[in-house]
Amino acid sequence: MDIKFFRLGEKAFPDIFRGSQKRRDKDISVIDQSIILDIYWKKTKFKFDFSKKFLNHTSRLVGKFQSIKKSFLFSKIIFLKKKILSLEKIYQIFYEKKNETLSLIGNLIHSSTSFGKKCQVVRFKIQKNFFRIKNQFLKFNHVELLKLIGAVDYDRGIKISGNRGYFLKGIGLLLNNALIRYGLDFLVKRKFIALQTPFFMNKNLLSKCSQLEDFKEQLYGLNEDENKFLIATSEQPISVFHLDETLEKQNFPLKYVGFSSCFRKESGSHGKDTSGLFRVHQFEKVEQFILCTSNCLESWVYFDELLENVKYFYSSINIPFKFLNIASDSLNNAASKKIDLLGFFPKSNTFRELVSCSNCTNYQSKKINIKLKSSKKNNEINFPHMLNSTLCATTRVICCILENFQTEFGVVIPSILRSYTGISFIPFEF
Repeated sequence: MDIKFFRLGEKAFPDIFRGSQKRRDKDISVIDQSIILDIYWKKTKFKFDFSKKFLNHTSRLVGKFQSIKKSFLFSKIIFLKKKILSLEKIYQIFYEKKNETLSLIGNLIHSSTSFGKKCQVVRFKIQKNFFRIKNQFLKFNHVELLKLIGAVDYDRGIKISGNRGYFLKGIGLLLNNALIRYGLDFLVKRKFIALQTPFFMNKNLLSKCSQLEDFKEQLYGLNEDENKFLIATSEQPISVFHLDETLEKQNFPLKYVGFSSCFRKESGSHGKDTSGLFRVHQFEKVEQFILCTSNCLESWVYFDELLENVKYFYSSINIPFKFLNIASDSLNNAASKKIDLLGFFPKSNTFRELVSCSNCTNYQSKKINIKLKSSKKNNEINFPHMLNSTLCATTRVICCILENFQTEFGVVIPSILRSYTGISFIPFEF
């Protein structure tokens, strides 16, 4: 977060951010801590700069007056050099502590976010045969269905890779690839640029687009030093795709569809849908990502566009779903607002998360140092807004499809995916 919003003056509004932190159920005192640290940093920096100027002035005097005794001036120079080194260490400590404190402050929460701890249903979409599916007797859940159609081998997967390991086989692999290809085709037709991202990132870059707790709960380190980590989502490498660049305004919006394998520890999810393929350590995902200008109105128009894409995607597969406005205390620091799409699982009669859509405004672009080229008349630095949304996490969508399209003798393939799988029906392997 930019410290200029907290400094004393007409253009500062720290109380708004105190309110935002309170709605997140986070520590409000970090606002005041950052203000105090900034004041001490500026004072120490002023003393440091003044001492450097005085040292330069004294050094010039030594060179100018060669005839006078220099012992006094030499002792003064030595004293100033020691003082400058001391001040430099102090102001560097204040600077690091200030930035560390600022990183704990979340993005400004949007006024339409559900405040508190209770999420709100904002849209509800049903398919034509939703009530029939909901009321009919359903024999199997997605864990059992995956075995019945021979789509997965859990035992050999766990034997080779440990807990939640699996092999996709046969129709399981076909469905996985069908969803990936359909997702890419779906967004490329909407003028998104397709990207296949690296599977790992350097820690210094990953820390700019992830929170500290993610390194413990989600991310896998590649070595003992943990300087490189496997990605948890393609959003992470795409967010730094334009690292340290100044972008032309006429090129906006930049729309990307990212595809990658994703790797997550899921260490905080014990007992939460851990059976089957719903919550696993490795899966494939198709992700939407948009960079737009810093115009707030434009930013929220693209947020609605991401949600519309998601709505049409799951409607085309004929999966019942609802949208959930995520409560403010459940948001990560980067998100100003987040809406999840929950797909219906008829066997358990519950809705479960399939999609997460966030508007991070300019919170991430400031950290990553992606700038908008300013006009000649206006030299103010602007940062683009960054938005992201899942389109399809394949393993979760496969689970949802199997429960919704099961019959007495097998599973019907959704019509939109048949051209990708080459089959329309999967019989049970009793």
